[in-house]
Amino acid sequence: MASPRVADRDLDGLLVRVHYPADGAPLPVIVFSHGVGGSRLGYGYLGRFWAARGYVTVHPAHRERFQAQVHEVENPTPQLRAAMDASIADPDAWAARPRDVARAIDGVKALGDVIAALRDRLDIHRIGIAGHSYGAYTALLCAGARVGEGTEERDFTEPRARAFVALSPPGNGARGLSQRSWRTLTRPVLCVSGTADSGVQGEPPRWREDAFRGMPAGDKTLVVIEGATHSTFAGGAPRCPAPAALLQDVEACTLWFWDKHLRNIDAPFPPLHGARVEHR
Repeated sequence: MASPRVADRDLDGLLVRVHYPADGAPLPVIVFSHGVGGSRLGYGYLGRFWAARGYVTVHPAHRERFQAQVHEVENPTPQLRAAMDASIADPDAWAARPRDVARAIDGVKALGDVIAALRDRLDIHRIGIAGHSYGAYTALLCAGARVGEGTEERDFTEPRARAFVALSPPGNGARGLSQRSWRTLTRPVLCVSGTADSGVQGEPPRWREDAFRGMPAGDKTLVVIEGATHSTFAGGAPRCPAPAALLQDVEACTLWFWDKHLRNIDAPFPPLHGARVEHR
């Protein structure tokens, strides 16, 4: 298997990092939304893994209102933490992130022009959206989750995507989410969290299962990895990389999901080192 390649490009003003296979076609596309304070440079372990197995992964740089990247800061200052919290709580930011994902999908057709090695190799009809933390929230908004109440509900559905992966998704009560938010998620969704993946406001790890519990049944899967923390899904914290076995579980379950829903490969669910798995 040839090593995957990586390229940084500007797609009409949107900076992206692209991981892609050295050979093969047609190639499904995954757009990955980073967590708050992250960047297009993060989550390389997933980008490389998916690319090595036949997917093009596009990591857009969301334009947060603060410049420092929290994953590059070992001890974020109170000011940085406050800026992060303000960004998460800002309804204008909720709308901006799905727009970035839509712009990335708009730019997929141009990837073959700006990256010559991808010319005539992309399958633009097989697109998935994934994300971690705030990026998981973004992915679920694109999947059809509604925020707000009644006639004020906001809809950010991205119809061009077939399937969605949410790593450490937020639960009810965060960012306009409620029990009503999930009823419109009818396409395939994989939610992945950990037994030590608590929320920033002290919410218990099971809070991250709210989305899965509230979605209509049908092509929905939940994986709760034993021992995984919130930072596990980003590859670990500064100077403290995530255990390899936990990352392998993330890789295995997400690859199974993409293969099933973007390649129509009907394979058994993979064995994991330690996880609770539910299908609905």
